[in-house]
Amino acid sequence: MSGRAPSLKLAEQVAGRIGLSLPASRKRAVASAIDRMMVQRGVGEGRSLLARLGFDEDLTDEAISAVTVAETHFFRGPDQFQVIRQAILPELLRRRPDGSPLSIWSLGCATGEEPYSLAILCDEDDLLDDVRISAADVSRRALVTAREAEYGEWALRNTGPRLRQRYFDASGGRYRLNERLRRQVDFAHLNLGADALPSPQSGLADFDLILCRNVLVYFEASAVSRIAGQLLACLSDGGWLLTAPTDPPLWKYAAFETSITPAGVVYRRMARSKIQKNSTACTAPLRHQKRRPAAGRMLGRTSFDTPKAVGDDPAEAVTRQIRLLFDRGNPREAGRLAAHAIETHPLSAELHFLRGVSEMASGETDAAAAALRRVVYLDSNLAAAQFFLGVCLKHSDPKAALRALENALSSCLSRPPRERVALMCEATAEHLAQRAWREIGQLQRHLGSEAG
Repeated sequence: MSGRAPSLKLAEQVAGRIGLSLPASRKRAVASAIDRMMVQRGVGEGRSLLARLGFDEDLTDEAISAVTVAETHFFRGPDQFQVIRQAILPELLRRRPDGSPLSIWSLGCATGEEPYSLAILCDEDDLLDDVRISAADVSRRALVTAREAEYGEWALRNTGPRLRQRYFDASGGRYRLNERLRRQVDFAHLNLGADALPSPQSGLADFDLILCRNVLVYFEASAVSRIAGQLLACLSDGGWLLTAPTDPPLWKYAAFETSITPAGVVYRRMARSKIQKNSTACTAPLRHQKRRPAAGRMLGRTSFDTPKAVGDDPAEAVTRQIRLLFDRGNPREAGRLAAHAIETHPLSAELHFLRGVSEMASGETDAAAAALRRVVYLDSNLAAAQFFLGVCLKHSDPKAALRALENALSSCLSRPPRERVALMCEATAEHLAQRAWREIGQLQRHLGSEAG
């Protein structure tokens, strides 16, 4: 070590110079890695290091390795590979009656495990001759390894004995992918943070499927916004995009059609025929409706947590009474009881939530919004409160409603699909995500028609 404290500022500067950004949780680790690299390379000052980045390819690759997490293996994210195999590829092939090959792009391919996994998947279904697979990464060193296609046991930990025997030649604890599959993937160097896309002259356009997983976490929001538009432009009509669950959501940055799957969100470039249909349908803005929502239709009898056992504390006892009043079709009385209980328990997010949905079901949207905002203030991670706040505001303040619904969707997508939603009963994270996305779609169409 150099004996000096690793510089967090230098770590940020290095990341910025190579077109990436650093999450706060990794700044110290990256700073230490850069410090070690400078000692090993004999680089005495940060200014010298920054000046050499971009000109010294070996040094730049080392800096990229220090900033990024090079964790990858074959069939990483098996749920997404299942979606590709069972839904996306069959749908794409049905739309290609002329038999032209499908174009797939693995962006941020690292050492090649992802695009080669795609090649194996396609070969298993006798589709290898029907696809063209491209791959790109910012690290030239990683691309050298990818082209060699030789891996250790750890990279194949999700690959069973049959696939190893069929597709790899084993020797001395190493596994080399057979030549037939290696020829199916074309690798190229690309800096997503700096290079222009799409690039038809380089063959980087008109993709039917793009995988850009565990890449966007390394970019600031402004860069993500730009990249989202570029990825949309790189897709063919009706093409698909997959990101990782840890990547930031892209629906707020580009006009993707989005679906909820067991593997999380998948994005799609809407087919032209569908765009024309939707643009016609959205010429009239949504009207602001004053009618009172029916309690049962809005929430359903099973929207809240099930009552707790007798013998709990007073706050839990009163919430049980409020639920019973609501379930019996008396939301006004439920709201009054919740308001009275809040005087004694002002920091109970659950009581504010119960008051909010009760006022909402009674048609008192202003009071409902105030109560639900209080819930979000007390705990912004409560997806149920964010969802109902968004529904409550969608006529009076559509932009604020959109923010709340996007917060609800993000919260649900960060959780296991079958996990129960706090403050609600039978709703799972997957179910609430689907409801939130429907509301978001309606609001986006409304806001788009107003802008037009």
